[in-house]
Amino acid sequence: MIFSILIFILTLTILVVIHELGHFLTAKKFNIKVLEFGFGIPPRAFGKKVGETIVSLNWLPIGGFVHLLGEDDVDPKVLNDKRSFASQNVYKRITVVTTGVVMNLLLAWILFTGIMISQNFKTEIPLLYPYQFVGVNQVTEEVILIGEVAKDSPADKAGIKLGNRILAFNGQSVNNAGDFINLTKANAGKNIKLTISDPEKTNIKDVELTPRINPPKGQGALGVALSGVKSAKLEYSSWWQKVFVGPIHSFNIAAYSFDTMAKVFATSFAKKDLSVVSQSVGGPIAIGAVTVEILQRPNAILTYLNLVAALSLSLAIFNILPIPALDGGRFFFLLIEAITKKKINPKLESKIHAIGMVVLLALFVVIAFSDVNNYILRR
Repeated sequence: MIFSILIFILTLTILVVIHELGHFLTAKKFNIKVLEFGFGIPPRAFGKKVGETIVSLNWLPIGGFVHLLGEDDVDPKVLNDKRSFASQNVYKRITVVTTGVVMNLLLAWILFTGIMISQNFKTEIPLLYPYQFVGVNQVTEEVILIGEVAKDSPADKAGIKLGNRILAFNGQSVNNAGDFINLTKANAGKNIKLTISDPEKTNIKDVELTPRINPPKGQGALGVALSGVKSAKLEYSSWWQKVFVGPIHSFNIAAYSFDTMAKVFATSFAKKDLSVVSQSVGGPIAIGAVTVEILQRPNAILTYLNLVAALSLSLAIFNILPIPALDGGRFFFLLIEAITKKKINPKLESKIHAIGMVVLLALFVVIAFSDVNNYILRR
């Protein structure tokens, strides 16, 4: 458990460093002075000056930052300094602002490419809603997942866990919940063999158990609740699909995530129930819980790398959104400047980014409370 938590912390640190390194290297390339390279969000816990840059460790471990001379500054002397970010032409500033996102995208592409090559360009994705991926051959089928396991039930004693996928019943392939229930009832009181796996089918094993003839009320013969879901089997088979598998798969994951979240929000508003959203959105605690669960599986490396790639992709997408204080918010202001040929008032832009940061921190607190409730208090 401790090792898994340390790996999670290291993972987030690497993703943040890669992102901020993009800003740092392009700033250095354009001879812009970097005042601080920070891990986490202030207040500062520790700082050491390396050359002309302070490398700091901050108390809120939710990201990082690179502070450039002339960034969010209103002092005319600083703004006009030849090494100031503000004194550079708009295209250099756009490059500096967007390279963090580019670095995260490149990491996601490289990881997804490696994962797809190792899996012979095949993968499988559970679908919460019907969805058609692009640039890939897709076959959609139904799969059976374990939604709940009753304590001390035959399934519990056999080692069946929440989220396990049922592949076969006594060696016979089964992918329909109704068929599985009928087979279980027909074999009540008899020893049976189930072939199960994790959702991605990276760890397949057989378990033996005996369905109960007279189970406790509400439990069923095995003591499990089943969830029949659709799963998309994807194969990148043509030469161009294989060559561009990293960008294509990244696009597919991002597009599917946006589509799913849109449907989750629509369902939440229709039912006037925000719990649907709170259970679908997670912060560092939720990601940490998923990481720990993945690293405790046998043969977890590919699943873990898939998570890292997805996190890097998510970080890129989130940061490019036109939200004040994020890279996307700064890019939005620079885009206006590039089009109108007029700079936004530095004082106004600085205030807008400050408000954006307050809103983001408040959102982080709300998500953190939700994570504590979902992953700590309920366990």
